[in-house]
Amino acid sequence: MAGRIRRDDIDTLRERASIVEVVGDHTSLKRAGPRMKGLCPFHSERTPSFTVDPSSNLYYCFGCGAGGDIFRFLMEIEGLEFTEAVEQLARRTGYELKYEEMSAGEKAALGQRTKLVAVTTAALAFFRDRLYREEGAVARDYLKSRGFTKEDAEHFQVGYAPNEWEALSRHLVEERRFPRREVIEAGLAVDNEKGGLRDRFRGRLIFPVLDLSGDVIGFGGRVLPGLDYGDFDPPKYYNSPETPLYKKTRVLYGIHEARPDIVRAEAVLICEGYTDVMALHQGGFGNAVATCGTAVGPDHLRIVGRYARDVVLAFDADEAGMKAATRAWEAAREVEAETTADTGARFDLKVLVLPSGTDPADFVRTEGIEALRAAVDGATPVVPFLLRRLVVDADLGSEEGRTAALRDALELLRQERDQELRRQYVRSEIADRIGLSVEFVEKTAARMGVQLDTHAGADLGSFRPRRVGSRGTIANTTPQRAAWERTVLRLALQEPDLLPDEWFELTEDDFTHPTARAVYRALVAAGGAGVDVRAVLDAAADDDVRAVVLAVSMEEGPEGDARRTARDLVRRLVAERLEAERSALEVRLQTLHHEIDREEWLALNGELVEVLRRHRELTAFDD
Repeated sequence: MAGRIRRDDIDTLRERASIVEVVGDHTSLKRAGPRMKGLCPFHSERTPSFTVDPSSNLYYCFGCGAGGDIFRFLMEIEGLEFTEAVEQLARRTGYELKYEEMSAGEKAALGQRTKLVAVTTAALAFFRDRLYREEGAVARDYLKSRGFTKEDAEHFQVGYAPNEWEALSRHLVEERRFPRREVIEAGLAVDNEKGGLRDRFRGRLIFPVLDLSGDVIGFGGRVLPGLDYGDFDPPKYYNSPETPLYKKTRVLYGIHEARPDIVRAEAVLICEGYTDVMALHQGGFGNAVATCGTAVGPDHLRIVGRYARDVVLAFDADEAGMKAATRAWEAAREVEAETTADTGARFDLKVLVLPSGTDPADFVRTEGIEALRAAVDGATPVVPFLLRRLVVDADLGSEEGRTAALRDALELLRQERDQELRRQYVRSEIADRIGLSVEFVEKTAARMGVQLDTHAGADLGSFRPRRVGSRGTIANTTPQRAAWERTVLRLALQEPDLLPDEWFELTEDDFTHPTARAVYRALVAAGGAGVDVRAVLDAAADDDVRAVVLAVSMEEGPEGDARRTARDLVRRLVAERLEAERSALEVRLQTLHHEIDREEWLALNGELVEVLRRHRELTAFDD
């Protein structure tokens, strides 16, 4: 159909692009034989169950059942339509897509994300160019005053928005020929009262916000000292509005630049400002990121949790810092609750306590990077931090104040999933700091129903029943038989050269489980054992069958002689079918008279003899 990307281009791009590189933007992969493994980017886990096959450019998670090709991965992880995923991959690899002849309406129907990224990318080029013009001197001076070099600005692609109302809009619409609607949808301008456009960012130092793949999805802007803003009193910081690209609860400034260091350090430092991130990277903390005008939430932790579970929060030690730490802890518990008990996934959340009113950038400039390293190394676990702030703010000079503080502290402690830590914090953070005996605190906890005894019962938050999904598994009525069938299918998909000649005697009916039968049917329809897995996926009847094909094509086989296993199991499946045929023939013969029904009796008896002979061949072989 006109307006579509050419099929040849899609197939070529699928072959040329590396799924390992694409997935590597979202989780750390390590070699595991011919495949790669890592923590699943689609669900929380501590033990890697996410598998990538570089040879087929396919992926599958044995924990949650997510799987598919490189385009499916981009669609799921980025929330893209198929066309947008293809276009994003083409931009990433530098592959020039060709479109069939398009009408004006079809051109307008191209992927929205792709069009908006084109606008934001052009805006970034504009901002960066203006930084190094004469008008950008005020922004360059500010960067120098904060201790940042040109190299720092280049690394984070910092720019400058001219102190004009329409400079960017005119450039994008009149010079770059972007539609007004797309400039507005990208969050760069709004309609003014005269029917034109008014820039959202004016007279600001500009920080581009990139997603994990490096696409520009939004901007943050800071006002600059020395600029005349007229009667307008702008806020100090201003961020892009919510757009199809930019969702502030899912955005982390610096994540694109920081991801490799987060993976290496197995830890992430989350702060609150753009310049904080720049200063920390400058000082050697390349694993620093920042939220964009919002508290740390579940989506933020889901992003960083793909790479690291050690999270340090760089917040002020004041009321706002306590609220931010509380919200981050709530978010961590929410994400942890999504995890099955067998993975044991848990965030090690700590708070970097800095002097009130001091941000990491100020601290580095005044105290030095070594002082910050020491502060990070001594960061306080989040629960003790919150308990200490609670006690500091309490009225401990009265009995009523101490009682209220104790109750508040125990209510907070109730949320701690680790019972051993609860007992530890009772003494170190509650009893000693409030000035009460441990026994009194324990009795009060018992009255409030706060569990402290690790032997008194199971904590339901720590012992959730394991979820068992239907996708990726062959349900079975006879476990041993299902295991045989799955192994034979795995060999046919992964190591077809090991299959014995008896493979060609198998039929669909030799697979007793309906899902196994459906996989075999897709395999045969695609061309049989040894065919490309993607052809089998295309031939599969539905998504459930495709999920099983992916799982079976990537799972590891048992140790031992794979060729012998293939021979034994295939022969066993054929032999069991022959055994069923033998039983059916014997039952039928019992209904016949060898003289009255002689012709039929002789024919069936001949079939029985042949079945017995073949059965003996299959079951009486030598090693």
